[in-house]
Amino acid sequence: MAQQLKFILTLEEAASKGVSSPSDFLKLKEDAIILARAPISGVQDAVLGLTSSDRIFLGVNVEFEGLPLQHSISAEQFLVANLALNFEQELHACLLPSRFYLESFEEDVPLLLVPQNNRLALSDPVSAAEICLNPEHCSHPKCRALTAANKSYAQYSKCPSGVALICEGEVYKGWCIESAAYNLSLGPVQAALVDFVARGEGKGFEMITGAVLVEMNDANVSQEATARVLLETIAPGCVLNVFHCYKTAEN
Repeated sequence: MAQQLKFILTLEEAASKGVSSPSDFLKLKEDAIILARAPISGVQDAVLGLTSSDRIFLGVNVEFEGLPLQHSISAEQFLVANLALNFEQELHACLLPSRFYLESFEEDVPLLLVPQNNRLALSDPVSAAEICLNPEHCSHPKCRALTAANKSYAQYSKCPSGVALICEGEVYKGWCIESAAYNLSLGPVQAALVDFVARGEGKGFEMITGAVLVEMNDANVSQEATARVLLETIAPGCVLNVFHCYKTAEN
């Protein structure tokens, strides 16, 4: 729990560090930047945002040793995923402009942090029957991955997906977060790894032992191959299970 507070600060906690307004955020960046994981470039970065709930959220860059840098999570991507995972809908101020956050404002495209409900159900009847009545709060990875997929922001590919990671009995979730600048989109495994870094109390990626991916049947954009490459590299003992889903009719 103490580790989570490093990525989410109340105004009182910030004030104890001499921060009383967004103009003081630079005082926090030095503390935030040491949380970055940059084994390849050695360049650590951090970004901070003040939300409508009067909490300060941190984002840091995360690189994965042995993988090309395009698999990395930028500080801005981490921040946006941290906001989404904690149900924040408004970012009032940011230490650095976030290109990832600046989404299209077309009338038919919802804003990135607005809660989504993709109305997905598992395709396999046996697997579907195993989904709990309250999957949001249960501890089953399959349920958590489906819940994550239903929260996906996949306005451009129309291919929502979600991931649940298992480490020492704890489940960490994430979903795809697409950007109007397509190459800045964040995959569901990376989003779940944001949750892992933020709540995992400093555990190494190699301690992740299981993963569940839920994605659409015959998706134009499949996350499975990328998920396997990433997890096989950073968590060689991790077993990945993939379940397919379909979109149910609107109510």
